[in-house]
Amino acid sequence: MTRRVMTAFILTAALIASAVTLAGEGVASAGGPPAKTFTMTGTVTTVSVPGHQFTVLVGAVRYPVFWTAQTRCTLNARTATFRALRAGQSVTATGVFRARWRVATRVTLRTSAPTTTTTSATPPSASVTSALTEAIGQERYALATYQNVVAKLGSYPPFTNVASSEAQHVATLTALMTAHGVTVPPATSTGAASPTTRVAACQLGVTIETGLVAVYTKDVPLVKVYPDVTLAFNHLLDAEQYGHLPAFLRCS
Repeated sequence: MTRRVMTAFILTAALIASAVTLAGEGVASAGGPPAKTFTMTGTVTTVSVPGHQFTVLVGAVRYPVFWTAQTRCTLNARTATFRALRAGQSVTATGVFRARWRVATRVTLRTSAPTTTTTSATPPSASVTSALTEAIGQERYALATYQNVVAKLGSYPPFTNVASSEAQHVATLTALMTAHGVTVPPATSTGAASPTTRVAACQLGVTIETGLVAVYTKDVPLVKVYPDVTLAFNHLLDAEQYGHLPAFLRCS
């Protein structure tokens, strides 16, 4: 592998691996946020060998998982490559995610019999109902605000990128609420009015993202009896804390 190809691979991995879903805390990495261990079990829905990517369905939510040079995959008790993965297989992924570099390392995958996912017949608890309702309300407010900024100031990063990400967050939360029988409230938020300058808009973004980090940090313990919701909240927390918030801090 040439140096150029290797460099491109490392940069690509650093960008795309941010989508890995997390659960649990690990030791702190030098100079950066804590590393987190994650364990995720679900059904493979898509496989992309060129991109070293597969997608896992956990509950009602799909999560992309990306391969790194240290990944080892076992299929039918034999070492395999991602070419051996097929849609419909059940996969358990465990490893370590270091948020500072947004790269997952030391990942072990194993497959078993396919599983199916159905909507929960158990009435949702008050805690998960409250947490999901609060989260989707805050995410919709953020999305509407960033759309207001783009409409007034133009399609500039990080607002366009973050708005797209927030739309995905809303879709994730909507899927979780539907799966657990939580009523999805109507989307009525118009967001905050756009400031007149990009710097002021970025400062508003800092305020909104700080609020989202606080919401997910508070609510993760409240949903711990729901593994799929816990996985999603940890994923969304990392996206806000290590993706969106730093982007707005840099431009403010």
